[in-house]
Amino acid sequence: MTNRGCVVLASIAIACAVGACALVDPVDNRYDTVSRSLAKARNESIFLNLVRASHDYPLSFTVVANVTPSLTNTSSFALPSFLFGPHIIPVPGSPTAGIAAPDFTPGRDVIFGNTTASNATAVSTNFNVSTQETSAFYEGFLKPIDLTTLAYFIRQGYSRELLFWLFTDSFELSLGKIKFGYHYAPPDDYGCAPRDPRQRCFLDWIHLATLSGLTVEELTAQKAGGGAGGAKGGAGEAGAKASVTAFSRFCLNPVLAEQAVAAMSQDLVATLKKKLDVPFKQLFNPKVVCGGPWNPQKDLDKPQPDILPLQFGPVSFKIVPRSAYGVFEFLGTVMKMQRQHIEPSPNVLIPAGRDDVTGAPILATTHDDSNLMTVTQYLGGECFVHTWFKDGDYCVPEDATTTKRIFSLLAQLIAIQTAATDLSITPVVRIIQ
Repeated sequence: MTNRGCVVLASIAIACAVGACALVDPVDNRYDTVSRSLAKARNESIFLNLVRASHDYPLSFTVVANVTPSLTNTSSFALPSFLFGPHIIPVPGSPTAGIAAPDFTPGRDVIFGNTTASNATAVSTNFNVSTQETSAFYEGFLKPIDLTTLAYFIRQGYSRELLFWLFTDSFELSLGKIKFGYHYAPPDDYGCAPRDPRQRCFLDWIHLATLSGLTVEELTAQKAGGGAGGAKGGAGEAGAKASVTAFSRFCLNPVLAEQAVAAMSQDLVATLKKKLDVPFKQLFNPKVVCGGPWNPQKDLDKPQPDILPLQFGPVSFKIVPRSAYGVFEFLGTVMKMQRQHIEPSPNVLIPAGRDDVTGAPILATTHDDSNLMTVTQYLGGECFVHTWFKDGDYCVPEDATTTKRIFSLLAQLIAIQTAATDLSITPVVRIIQ
């Protein structure tokens, strides 16, 4: 090889080495992959717990604490072995006779070996999975859902009818000294009070709560700071800071009531109005209408009850909320009803002509997907989320819009009802170059 050829080859080698130093590992593709994978894992974890609940298995909650993806790329480029200078050929009888020629490959001036150019790439993703089975986690997860949490979800645009189904464990109605209870726990109880003269069931109260525009309003009250010897309710000692307490209450919103009337079938609206103990228009008295007179100052020193009360003159109404754990158990029951086509237990009292209360819940105000839960087995096609259990595969179809909303709600509910140290919905991701 000529000197010029050697110079060209060396220049190419230097250029390649410089170019390799300028390469930067892009973050966007790997970040997108990790983000999508974590979202899929979260949905599958929620789905598996719903399937467990439908089989009466204990729930199990784990979390990905951190993810550490790494990529190592090693490239090397070196000049090949080549002959430099004249090629010595021994001639018999000459001074070089008997001198061995330098090592070379016959017919080759340049030798490429396995160390001339090489590349090695190693990709790995390490992640830590930790259990959430701690006292702090279950303290929040088993706590009844309060009005503040319900208000969060109402303000995010979730259907109020859907929220009442998920968050309500039972209704209690008091007419003077007579009390009625409506608890939904199929197949042993469909929430029908045997002594109720209007033959109302749990389903009716879900519809009535939606039809009446039942919602939540919040108000903050300031409590003056006080110290030792300070007067109760007074300004207290100098320098003491006042505390602000947020109060929530049930109220009726006439605008939401009009929207519910428009969303429901007129036959259902007429039937529901007949089930009320007072005329429909009389529900909206100033004391219970949102924005009406309300003075929480008198309750500053009282804890807010976990049973959510509502008063309509002589009629006292209470809603007993579920916990986040209870929501999973309820949805598991709904899945079991659909999968096994469960019939009511023999001793369950259901009013005549009320076959509508024994089926899986149907939303009267949601029209794109009125089924509360849609889960299929052994069905091909696109799945929003997929998992498997001892009896086969489970799938939430892509067109099950209400079920997909519930998955979003459950992820948010777990985060709200548990301590930040026990749940990391957004794991820490570290990229190593």
